[in-house]
Amino acid sequence: MATTTYLSNPYAVSVNAIDLADNCSAVSMTLGSTALDATAFGSTGIAMTAGLQTVSGTLELFAAYGAGDVEQTIYSQVGLGTTTIVIQKGATVSASNPKWTITGCMIKDYPIEMKVGELQMMTVSFEAGTWVRAIA
Repeated sequence: MATTTYLSNPYAVSVNAIDLADNCSAVSMTLGSTALDATAFGSTGIAMTAGLQTVSGTLELFAAYGAGDVEQTIYSQVGLGTTTIVIQKGATVSASNPKWTITGCMIKDYPIEMKVGELQMMTVSFEAGTWVRAIA
């Protein structure tokens, strides 16, 4: 069985057009659709169809303070439900370097965590909205 290994190193991670890739250590997202029951009378099994799109994910960010930096960018988006998040695999969008755009998502929390002797991190969760995967 042939396998291919990819280095997980996104080219861009942006929140409302502010690129935070240089302060992002991890990205996790689950994109899909709500499953709707489309079973009709006479069916011999359950039939499903796609409903509304679903989005959930997290960004692990090093806290950085100042205009246009991590803390200010996340703070300005909390509770709006209009946030756009773009995660791009490579400089040139292609089948091997996709770009995901999530629009209208909600950042509901403003997480601040501080520990002695450690870099300050923000684990930012987002959910809802719509998503598109581009390869060209």
